Amino acid sequence: MRQSHEQTMRRSIVHHPDISRLLLCLSVTLLAFSSTPAQEKDPVDVIKVDTNLVVFDAQVVDKKTGHVISDLKKEDFVLTDNGVRQTIDYFSRDELPLSIILLLDVSRSVRPIIHDVRDGALNALLRLKPDDQVAVMTFAVRTSLAQDFTKDRALAARKIQEATETDVLGNGTMLPSALQEAAFHMESAKTPNSRRVIIVVTDNIAPAGDKQTLDDILESGAVVYGLITRAAIGKVFNVVSFGQIKAVNKYAEETGGEVMGADKKEVDDKLGVMIDRLRARYAIGFRPSDMSETGQFRPVKITVSTAKQRKEKPIVLTRRGYYQRKRS
Repeated sequence: MRQSHEQTMRRSIVHHPDISRLLLCLSVTLLAFSSTPAQEKDPVDVIKVDTNLVVFDAQVVDKKTGHVISDLKKEDFVLTDNGVRQTIDYFSRDELPLSIILLLDVSRSVRPIIHDVRDGALNALLRLKPDDQVAVMTFAVRTSLAQDFTKDRALAARKIQEATETDVLGNGTMLPSALQEAAFHMESAKTPNSRRVIIVVTDNIAPAGDKQTLDDILESGAVVYGLITRAAIGKVFNVVSFGQIKAVNKYAEETGGEVMGADKKEVDDKLGVMIDRLRARYAIGFRPSDMSETGQFRPVKITVSTAKQRKEKPIVLTRRGYYQRKRS
């Protein structure tokens, strides 16, 4: 059918010279557009086409108030790769679609408020945009994928309800292994150029993390956000430990995320705040000047230039580096 259609079109053009001239003009116009430099394309095209471009997702907040700073320009940032200053080749604050893994703690210490956690997670789905995708994972001693990445909000909601009604995953809170499995699963996100986020809803009473888990999260390109909400037993543990059990905090800090506290009735609102803040992040890209190493972790530091005086004290929240891989 396609061949027949093309033959028909060619015959039409032969008999209609005006159409031939029109198509010639359109071809020239499209050719001109195709010569646009890569950094002027939208974020998805840049990441897909320019394989040497390394893009960091960054949040800028006022150190004193925690308020998001959203009026910065490319020239306001300074970026170093392995200690060497780099040229920022790509800069955007466009709202990329989100790929979110909702990682829900269903351990014994959270079960007394599990319905509040569930209801907050369900309401958070309503704040997502049509292009956003969400996966649902639950964890205690073991981790389970309740729902793979989907844009079907009703399906995700049903799986959240089902997953929070059981205690088959055990009583303990093995957060490091849960985060590691979430990082592995992030690779299956159906929109590879989206903003990747792991949102952990937990009481944060869990073992400390390990370097391998953090490396796996960094390699996945995900940012970790933690929402801390506690039942009575979690509050007791927090007092007894003098507030020193902060399992998710290190992961959030190292990946450029944030940790927020929430009363059991605030889960919905705080998740909404998180999603809004995620949409206010900057995308900052550069082409490494040194491509000699492969497979090595490269520390990256992004700061706001002090050349311009500001009332705020801006700090940049972003992942601490990337793994340089040999490009095919």
